[in-house]
Amino acid sequence: MKKQQGFTLIELMIVVAIIGILSAFAVPAYHNYTNKTHAAEMLSASSAMKTAVGICLLSGSDDCQSVTPGNGVPGTQTFDKSTNDKFAISSSVTKNVSAAEGAIVATVDGTAGKGGLDKSGTLTLTPTLDANGVIWKITCNLGSDDYCPNS
Repeated sequence: MKKQQGFTLIELMIVVAIIGILSAFAVPAYHNYTNKTHAAEMLSASSAMKTAVGICLLSGSDDCQSVTPGNGVPGTQTFDKSTNDKFAISSSVTKNVSAAEGAIVATVDGTAGKGGLDKSGTLTLTPTLDANGVIWKITCNLGSDDYCPNS
């Protein structure tokens, strides 16, 4: 008689159980990783506005709102889901950033496309002008502080 070769049913069930256990840890970790990445992308998408506001503040201007003409700060920047297929981001300078209450607000609509954050949220960048230049404070409202990029 010829000896049969192959895997037994119990061996296959053990392999399937091991794969199931590994995926139970991998899927939530991947989900958190993608949310952190999208939050960092919001920060990156606001970089043009950060640069313009920084130059405006360093030049001594007392009005760095995006609605004020001639100061170099762009108006609302919008990246919609039709171009990046992930989520919609809009960045705007909401108030006079040279005042204490001024900030750049990046808003994400997590329901706008596939692969984005689970929820909508905001990332607020508040500038402070000191002897070293412009210091940015990052405040997140993205469902979890774990997603917020380091300032």
